[in-house]
Amino acid sequence: MASTTGIFRFFDLPPELRGAILTELLTSDSSIVLHSATLSRPPISDLPGILNIFLVSIQMYHEASAIFYAQNRFILNAQSHRLPVHLTSRGGFLSEEGQDARRRVRSLTLHLTRVGGEFERVLGPALSDMVLNGSLRDLGLRLMPPSWRSHANRTLDPEMVQRPPFQALLRLLADPYLETVELLAWRVHLTVFCPFHQKQYPSMKTDIESIDDQGLAILRNGPDWVEVDWRAMIEAYGSGQQIVRIGERSY
Repeated sequence: MASTTGIFRFFDLPPELRGAILTELLTSDSSIVLHSATLSRPPISDLPGILNIFLVSIQMYHEASAIFYAQNRFILNAQSHRLPVHLTSRGGFLSEEGQDARRRVRSLTLHLTRVGGEFERVLGPALSDMVLNGSLRDLGLRLMPPSWRSHANRTLDPEMVQRPPFQALLRLLADPYLETVELLAWRVHLTVFCPFHQKQYPSMKTDIESIDDQGLAILRNGPDWVEVDWRAMIEAYGSGQQIVRIGERSY
């Protein structure tokens, strides 16, 4: 009787079949949450054990990680006032050691409550690098109400759109290497976005959106998320600096 305990030589299979098997193992119907301090959806819990497959060999790492990063959608939740340490510390997704993994990601959704110094110094450069030197082609941004909403003495900075962090956001959105960009604002949002979403919903009455004493727009009886015309916003607020696409690249 033939033995059934022999070693299965996975890499003797044709590349197409190996790819099909790894795709079945490593892709998820749900987005993979990199950090979940405030999102209601918990980080995906059934993948960490499967990801040990990366440790099998160098060849397995290259084949498996290429599928994992390119064929899943990732969520980076930066809604807290400070980026969590595990994202920026050694080995974290936003660390220098995480650069190779970041550059393999093709689809990413970023949740933000503020476009401030950390976006300019950490998030903006990391995302721009993922586009310019990596595979990021599908970017979604979801803007939540600012974290200072509950503080009675805080009001909107009227010069915000001209400050470096917001200009860094506009340059990222305008990157010509991005193939798909979606910018959504929560129904409670900064008034700077109002001129760029009202045209999206021509049936809305003007009296369903009000402005509170902190300079925040509150959209009533409408959708939870409103799509913002980011191209028009760049035209209105952009500094005029643009990233020019030169030639074609393949990975």
